[in-house]
Amino acid sequence: MIIVNTGDGKGKTTAAIGQIIRSLGQGFKVCLIQLFKGESFYGEQKILTKLDNLDFFSFSKEHPFCIKGVSLQEAAERCKPALEKLKELANEPKKYDLIVLEEFNISLRDNFINKNEFIGLVKALSEKSDIIITGRGAPQELTDIADLVTEMKEIKHPYNKGVKARKGIEF
Repeated sequence: MIIVNTGDGKGKTTAAIGQIIRSLGQGFKVCLIQLFKGESFYGEQKILTKLDNLDFFSFSKEHPFCIKGVSLQEAAERCKPALEKLKELANEPKKYDLIVLEEFNISLRDNFINKNEFIGLVKALSEKSDIIITGRGAPQELTDIADLVTEMKEIKHPYNKGVKARKGIEF
C-alpha cells in the first residue's frame, strides 16, 4: 500500500512512528528515511535508531524555512542522496516490509525532488513494500495513486498563542 499523511495539523510523523512500532512488533523489517530533521534531536530518533530491524537514514537535515543561512538550492542538493537511496531500494530485491519517507511531501511541494521521478519510484517500491509518505502539502498526483490518505487538520495549536515547540511533544 501507499499511505500518505499530510495536512497542516500535528500528527503526521506521530502516526508514521506508530505504524513503525506496530510493524516492528510484528517482526517486520523497516526503513525510515527522513528529510529536514537533524539527527539525534528528535525524540523518536533517539529510540528508533537503537531498535533491531529498523534502518534509519537522514538527508538534507535543515530546511531553509526553519534554519537561517540554508538556501533553497542547498536544500535541493541535499535531497538528491535521498532520491538516490530510493532508486537503490527500488532496484534491489525486497529488503523492507515498510518504508517510511518522512517529510518527503515538503520536498515535493518545494520542488527539491522531481515529482514524476519520485512517484515512479514510490510505485515501484510499493510492489514489494508498504510505503508511508509524510509532510504538509502532498501533491494531488501522489494522493491520486495512494491507497490511504489522511489529512491532519489543525483546529487549534498553542504555537498561535506564542508557545514554542516543546521537547517530547513536537520534537
